[in-house]
Amino acid sequence: MTEKLTMHKKISLTNLYFNRFLAIRYTVAFFLFLNLYWATFLMGSLSMVAILPFALFVLGILTTWEQIKLYRNHCNKLPYARLFYRALAIVFVTLMITLYTPLYHFFFPFLKQTPVALHVLMVLLTVSLIIITLMLSKLNKIQHNQDLHFKRIQAYEEFIN
Repeated sequence: MTEKLTMHKKISLTNLYFNRFLAIRYTVAFFLFLNLYWATFLMGSLSMVAILPFALFVLGILTTWEQIKLYRNHCNKLPYARLFYRALAIVFVTLMITLYTPLYHFFFPFLKQTPVALHVLMVLLTVSLIIITLMLSKLNKIQHNQDLHFKRIQAYEEFIN
């Protein structure tokens, strides 16, 4: 009976540590598909810029792989995730700047440059930047064990021991 209980405690702790990164996993998936769709539309427009979202997509896959490995080997440092979010931030800020310039058609040849399209893209990019900033902050807190989830895990460890 104690062996089952010990195994249950170990699995519970593994799951708790893995769930520290839940929000990061979901946002990586969101941005992964966002870049996939953007690359698909750019390839449909025969644009060479499709390399940019495709590169972000590949970086997102590396980040996903890094997340999967966390289940067996817990680590606070996620270099691919940090790189992925920073690269997204740089690209999205660049896109925000180019929205109101002639470079708009370079990045979005499949959309007309109408006020509605510009506003929708600006809102999407702004919300994305807010999410990216929150995720970078979360990664920083996790790296330094200052996140709320870590405190809950510590309390759980004290309770079960």
